[in-house]
Amino acid sequence: MVDANLLAPAQATTPRNNEAFTRAMQLQPGDDWLRRSIRTDAGTLYQRENTTLHLSNDGWVRTDGTPGLSRLNAGTTLLQVNHPLQNGVAFIRADHIRLDAGTFETTANGEIDERFGTCVFPGLDAQGTTQSLPGCTTGLRQKVQGTSFALGWQGDRFGFDIGRTPQSFPVSNWVGGVNLQGDLGQAGWSLDLSRRPMSNSLLSLAGATDPRTGIVWGGALATGATLGLSWDQGEAHGVWASLGHHRITGTNVAANQRTRIMGGYYHRLINEPDRLLTVGVNAMHWRYQRDLGGYTLGQGGYYSPQRYSSVSLPVSYAQRTDNWSFAVRGSVSRSVASSRDEPFYPLDNLIVGPAAALQQRGVTAAGLQAANTSTGTTSGDWGYTLSGMVERRLNGHWVVGAGFDLQRGQDYTPSRFMLYLRYTLQPWRGSLPLGPIPLTPYADFN
Repeated sequence: MVDANLLAPAQATTPRNNEAFTRAMQLQPGDDWLRRSIRTDAGTLYQRENTTLHLSNDGWVRTDGTPGLSRLNAGTTLLQVNHPLQNGVAFIRADHIRLDAGTFETTANGEIDERFGTCVFPGLDAQGTTQSLPGCTTGLRQKVQGTSFALGWQGDRFGFDIGRTPQSFPVSNWVGGVNLQGDLGQAGWSLDLSRRPMSNSLLSLAGATDPRTGIVWGGALATGATLGLSWDQGEAHGVWASLGHHRITGTNVAANQRTRIMGGYYHRLINEPDRLLTVGVNAMHWRYQRDLGGYTLGQGGYYSPQRYSSVSLPVSYAQRTDNWSFAVRGSVSRSVASSRDEPFYPLDNLIVGPAAALQQRGVTAAGLQAANTSTGTTSGDWGYTLSGMVERRLNGHWVVGAGFDLQRGQDYTPSRFMLYLRYTLQPWRGSLPLGPIPLTPYADFN
């Protein structure tokens, strides 16, 4: 950096003044491509070799769902340490997860009034009369917490991670992934092989116990591969695409298949070292073999329409100064989803006891099926998202940040809020990220 006149010789003396050294890595409006490249490469190398501590609290709230089922108040406290290792960065982390789906609404007799487990279990007898077993009066509050642990390593072309969902959950699983990156001419490619939890609901992530039978089910996992392609020369235009296929399984959950095709184009209206305004268009199409989004025994509790398509128009703006960085993002979208009829209880072996009890009341096999099948639907929806992030450098070692993420649709309105601290062992006075990048909860890794 001295040879490029980016650092005064007096600032490169030993012992090195890292405050001045890293301040010289800040991108400047008048930099040509060579100066920008030198500053960026030096900053990337310095930060990769700098041990970093992350502490974050991430809150997620969905109040539009059904109490005890799809309603969710979730909180995750994350602690992660990054340390340089073998030309890459190793990390170890702990995520303390709190999930609260609320308390079921009950009948006048104190019985759960929702299709959860086998708590609502009707059937039709030979005369077409509905017969039902008594409802459940236990397990009214759905709430769990626990701590997951994970470690991993990331280099320029290869990375991996391995961890486990909390052992205090009704269902605990080993999870992880491997990623590869490379170049294909002027384009970039990536391949991710992973086994990840489905974090849509308490049931899909942690599992639950059926109050009637005592059977534990849930804890859905997506195992498969995703191939990504991108083209971006750092100028005005860029495109991306991905194709993924996963097999979704779980404890006492029917198996499923998922295929996702996604792609997008973006255009940088402002592309400066410290300001970035981007607009674009994204499209996606998902297919699930089965819709297992219910909460009855054998279902998975995760969003899985058999057909889902959407188009969105995103816009984002990011800016940074010496000690501040912020970003605002928003989008509008149109989506269409459809599913066929699906049995509430897709695994017959799990309902042998309740089915036998109904048969003693004259319920036929056909009557049991007719009373326990969901009706297929097709729906369309407009939606929008709005998110914002801001972080402030307190000194050469400490950064504090906060953010929010709002999603709004006809039947889906989650809100996310976060607050975090970042500490670097060696001082860093270089450019802050152009748009803060908070930690992702381990349960939400791709």
